[in-house]
Amino acid sequence: MLGPALVRLRARHPGLVVDLRIRDQMADMIAEGIDVAIRVGDIPDSRLISRTLAPHRICAFAAPAYLARRGTPTRPEELDQHDCVNFRFQSTGQALRWPFAMDGEIVEITPEAGIVADVSDVVASIVIAGGGIAIMPTYLAATHVRRGELVPVLTAFAVKRSNMTALWPESRRSSPNVKAFLGLLDEVFASPPPWDVLIDASHDAGGTSQ
Repeated sequence: MLGPALVRLRARHPGLVVDLRIRDQMADMIAEGIDVAIRVGDIPDSRLISRTLAPHRICAFAAPAYLARRGTPTRPEELDQHDCVNFRFQSTGQALRWPFAMDGEIVEITPEAGIVADVSDVVASIVIAGGGIAIMPTYLAATHVRRGELVPVLTAFAVKRSNMTALWPESRRSSPNVKAFLGLLDEVFASPPPWDVLIDASHDAGGTSQ
């Protein structure tokens, strides 16, 4: 989402230099001189200024060809009859536990996975190639859903995992660079998030079987 938006930012502010760093580990913003961080997940107590950008929703996805070949699961319990692809956190080495909203509570399962990868884009590429079913963020999957490469499944059990949040140090409050970037984030993270609108529309149009 940010890559194409940064092109617009540079067009508006050609003197602005962008140094974008993507990592799974928590950065020390002060020590590393980072102006703005975008974090996904719970934010620990911090002296940083924060702004909630959008909900972080995750859902199960699969390629249409895989579902045509193996069928579409209608409940999480049926995942043990399917090939699953899982994500492993680089920061902890732990495999993602898949949360589902069932019977009024959140149930987490760790499915048997034939392939595990520690980069979300790689998980998506495996699923697009027909490797099975995976849980992934809706913001990551939306582009592939738009192209017809992925289909959301088990959407009735999907959950909001946490939030995406922008943080910046008090010392950067008056920085024109920070203000320009935060203005861009307001555009990218519109409400409701356009990627979630797309996923919901795909489901409503009959992209999944429930």
